[in-house]
Amino acid sequence: MKSYTEFLIEDIKKAHRSASVDADKAMPSSFEMEMEAIENWVAGTDPPSSLAQHTGLSIEQFPGADQLSKEELLAIMDAFHEMLFSWNMQADFPSNLPLERAYPLMIGLLKKEAWFLPGGMLHYDFCTGYAPECELQEYCPCRKHWDL
Repeated sequence: MKSYTEFLIEDIKKAHRSASVDADKAMPSSFEMEMEAIENWVAGTDPPSSLAQHTGLSIEQFPGADQLSKEELLAIMDAFHEMLFSWNMQADFPSNLPLERAYPLMIGLLKKEAWFLPGGMLHYDFCTGYAPECELQEYCPCRKHWDL
Protein backbone atom coordinates (compact mmCIF):
# COMPACT_ATOMS: atom_id res chain seq x y z
CA MET A 1 0.00 0.00 0.00
CA LYS A 2 2.98 2.29 0.50
CA SER A 3 3.44 3.30 -3.13
CA TYR A 4 -0.29 4.02 -3.52
CA THR A 5 -0.17 6.16 -0.38
CA GLU A 6 2.63 8.22 -1.90
CA PHE A 7 0.60 8.78 -5.08
CA LEU A 8 -2.46 9.70 -3.02
CA ILE A 9 -0.49 12.25 -1.01
CA GLU A 10 0.75 13.77 -4.28
CA ASP A 11 -2.87 14.02 -5.49
CA ILE A 12 -3.83 15.73 -2.22
CA LYS A 13 -0.98 18.22 -2.67
CA LYS A 14 -2.23 18.98 -6.19
CA ALA A 15 -5.67 19.71 -4.70
CA HIS A 16 -4.39 22.72 -2.74
CA ARG A 17 -6.11 25.97 -3.57
CA SER A 18 -3.69 28.08 -5.53
CA ALA A 19 -3.51 31.83 -5.17
CA SER A 20 -4.57 32.25 -8.78
CA VAL A 21 -7.80 30.25 -8.41
CA ASP A 22 -10.73 32.64 -8.40
CA ALA A 23 -8.36 35.52 -7.58
CA ASP A 24 -10.96 38.03 -8.73
CA LYS A 25 -13.58 36.42 -6.47
CA ALA A 26 -11.35 36.11 -3.40
CA MET A 27 -12.37 39.39 -1.81
CA PRO A 28 -15.65 41.16 -2.52
CA SER A 29 -15.11 44.45 -4.34
CA SER A 30 -17.56 46.43 -2.22
CA PHE A 31 -19.11 46.41 1.23
CA GLU A 32 -22.48 45.51 -0.29
CA MET A 33 -21.02 42.49 -2.10
CA GLU A 34 -19.31 41.36 1.11
CA MET A 35 -22.60 41.60 3.04
CA GLU A 36 -24.38 39.70 0.26
CA ALA A 37 -21.78 36.92 0.43
CA ILE A 38 -22.19 36.71 4.22
CA GLU A 39 -26.00 36.68 3.95
CA ASN A 40 -25.81 33.89 1.34
CA TRP A 41 -23.56 31.88 3.64
CA VAL A 42 -25.82 32.34 6.68
CA ALA A 43 -29.00 31.60 4.72
CA GLY A 44 -27.46 28.67 2.86
CA THR A 45 -28.50 30.14 -0.48
CA ASP A 46 -26.32 29.93 -3.53
CA PRO A 47 -24.49 26.89 -2.11
CA PRO A 48 -21.08 26.16 -3.52
CA SER A 49 -19.87 22.96 -5.08
CA SER A 50 -18.65 20.12 -2.91
CA LEU A 51 -15.07 20.00 -1.73
CA ALA A 52 -14.57 17.04 -4.08
CA GLN A 53 -15.59 19.17 -7.07
CA HIS A 54 -13.26 21.98 -6.05
CA THR A 55 -10.26 19.74 -5.39
CA GLY A 56 -10.71 17.00 -7.97
CA LEU A 57 -10.39 14.39 -5.22
CA SER A 58 -12.96 11.64 -4.72
CA ILE A 59 -13.77 9.47 -1.74
CA GLU A 60 -13.10 6.40 -3.88
CA GLN A 61 -9.42 7.36 -4.08
CA PHE A 62 -9.00 6.85 -0.36
CA PRO A 63 -8.49 3.30 0.95
CA GLY A 64 -10.29 2.20 4.08
CA ALA A 65 -8.59 2.91 7.39
CA ASP A 66 -8.21 -0.84 7.96
CA GLN A 67 -6.02 -1.07 4.84
CA LEU A 68 -3.51 1.51 6.06
CA SER A 69 -0.79 1.45 8.68
CA LYS A 70 -0.81 4.05 11.44
CA GLU A 71 2.05 5.90 9.69
CA GLU A 72 0.12 5.96 6.40
CA LEU A 73 -3.03 7.22 8.15
CA LEU A 74 -1.03 10.01 9.76
CA ALA A 75 0.67 10.97 6.49
CA ILE A 76 -2.61 11.08 4.56
CA MET A 77 -4.39 13.02 7.30
CA ASP A 78 -1.54 15.53 7.60
CA ALA A 79 -1.61 16.11 3.84
CA PHE A 80 -5.41 16.45 3.93
CA HIS A 81 -5.19 18.97 6.80
CA GLU A 82 -2.73 21.06 4.78
CA MET A 83 -4.99 20.90 1.73
CA LEU A 84 -8.01 21.99 3.80
CA PHE A 85 -6.02 24.90 5.21
CA SER A 86 -5.26 26.11 1.68
CA TRP A 87 -9.05 26.35 1.17
CA ASN A 88 -9.50 28.26 4.48
CA MET A 89 -10.95 25.18 6.14
CA GLN A 90 -9.95 23.27 9.22
CA ALA A 91 -10.93 19.92 10.71
CA ASP A 92 -10.64 19.46 14.45
CA PHE A 93 -11.04 16.20 16.33
CA PRO A 94 -11.11 15.36 20.05
CA SER A 95 -7.62 14.39 21.18
CA ASN A 96 -8.80 10.94 22.28
CA LEU A 97 -10.49 10.08 18.95
CA PRO A 98 -8.63 7.16 17.34
CA LEU A 99 -7.15 7.77 13.88
CA GLU A 100 -9.29 4.96 12.48
CA ARG A 101 -12.39 6.96 13.44
CA ALA A 102 -11.05 10.41 12.48
CA TYR A 103 -9.89 9.35 9.01
CA PRO A 104 -13.33 8.53 7.51
CA LEU A 105 -14.82 11.69 9.04
CA MET A 106 -12.11 13.78 7.45
CA ILE A 107 -12.41 12.09 4.05
CA GLY A 108 -16.20 12.54 4.29
CA LEU A 109 -15.63 16.29 4.06
CA LEU A 110 -15.21 15.77 0.32
CA LYS A 111 -19.00 15.30 0.09
CA LYS A 112 -19.75 18.54 1.96
CA GLU A 113 -20.31 21.94 0.42
CA ALA A 114 -17.06 23.89 0.23
CA TRP A 115 -17.81 27.40 1.41
CA PHE A 116 -14.69 29.43 0.70
CA LEU A 117 -14.51 32.28 3.17
CA PRO A 118 -11.86 34.82 2.17
CA GLY A 119 -10.35 36.33 5.27
CA GLY A 120 -12.04 33.68 7.42
CA MET A 121 -11.82 30.00 8.29
CA LEU A 122 -14.52 27.34 8.02
CA HIS A 123 -14.09 25.01 10.97
CA TYR A 124 -15.40 21.44 11.15
CA ASP A 125 -15.52 19.85 14.59
CA PHE A 126 -18.09 17.15 13.68
CA CYS A 127 -20.19 17.93 16.74
CA THR A 128 -23.62 19.55 16.59
CA GLY A 129 -23.90 19.82 20.37
CA TYR A 130 -26.61 17.15 20.41
CA ALA A 131 -24.66 14.22 21.84
CA PRO A 132 -27.30 11.48 21.32
CA GLU A 133 -26.89 11.75 17.53
CA CYS A 134 -23.29 12.96 17.34
CA GLU A 135 -20.97 11.41 14.75
CA LEU A 136 -18.24 11.26 17.38
CA GLN A 137 -20.40 9.01 19.61
CA GLU A 138 -18.52 8.11 22.81
CA TYR A 139 -15.77 10.64 21.96
CA CYS A 140 -18.20 13.58 21.73
CA PRO A 141 -17.03 16.38 24.03
CA CYS A 142 -20.69 17.31 24.67
CA ARG A 143 -21.56 13.94 26.24
CA LYS A 144 -20.71 15.26 29.68
CA HIS A 145 -23.71 17.62 29.37
CA TRP A 146 -26.13 14.82 28.54
CA ASP A 147 -27.43 11.96 30.66
CA LEU A 148 -26.42 9.15 28.31
